[in-house]
Amino acid sequence: MKELLKRSISGLLFASVLLGAVALGSWSFALLFGVFSVFILREFYQLAKASGVSPQKKLGLFIGGLIFVLTFLHVKGIFTANPIAIFLALFFIVPVCELYRAKKNSLQNMAVTLFGIIYVIFPFSLYNLVVFPDFPHSGRYTPQLLVFVFFLIWAFDSGAYLFGVSFGKHRLFERISPKKSWEGFFGGWFLSLVFAVAINHLYPEFKLIFMLLFATIVSITSTFGDLVESMIKRNIGIKDSGKFLPGHGGLLDRFDSILYAAPFVYLLIHFLR
Repeated sequence: MKELLKRSISGLLFASVLLGAVALGSWSFALLFGVFSVFILREFYQLAKASGVSPQKKLGLFIGGLIFVLTFLHVKGIFTANPIAIFLALFFIVPVCELYRAKKNSLQNMAVTLFGIIYVIFPFSLYNLVVFPDFPHSGRYTPQLLVFVFFLIWAFDSGAYLFGVSFGKHRLFERISPKKSWEGFFGGWFLSLVFAVAINHLYPEFKLIFMLLFATIVSITSTFGDLVESMIKRNIGIKDSGKFLPGHGGLLDRFDSILYAAPFVYLLIHFLR
């Protein structure tokens, strides 16, 4: 009971800070998400190091932070140059730096360094485009879309847990996550659809079919995001990615679903909204 209370309080505080920063404005959003992106990438590199790989941690964190900052400044209209060429140039620095490290398994070191940036930083950077959905035509900050992601993922997770505990019999992916069930997945999907309908009533400017697709995409990507992180942790032999939140593990444990949802949410918003 004490552990459940600790987990509930820390989770509530975390959600409050997250939603508060997003609602306060674009700069508070960028500050929080920029800090989170670097800390989560750092967690990922620590996991990789525990598996015997030697990623270029400092360089990776620098490149990752710079990519997020440049993306945000670009959608705000402050940094007007196209940042894609800069991103590609930064990527090619990694092999050059590996030449001077004299480490074993150079190919793995470079691959993990770059994959960490793709896995963590690119999704966070895409959320810059989610909160500025009319870019490049308008610099209007629209935090509702990101808040929808949070609530739909939390609804899915809650439904998946409740239905999984109550009715779960058929394993979803037993090799990676023995406790996940198909019943839990469909229960989570159902609850996220309920939330999507409620959101549509509160914000009728977002069409019902859009919100239902939103909830479906978030449910699917949330599941795969959690499974992929579980696969990484199982390969290393650890339970949590860190100890950031009491009772919740590390930041990567909290953001695994949000990371995986990013590219698909972006595509949905920019092609079907």
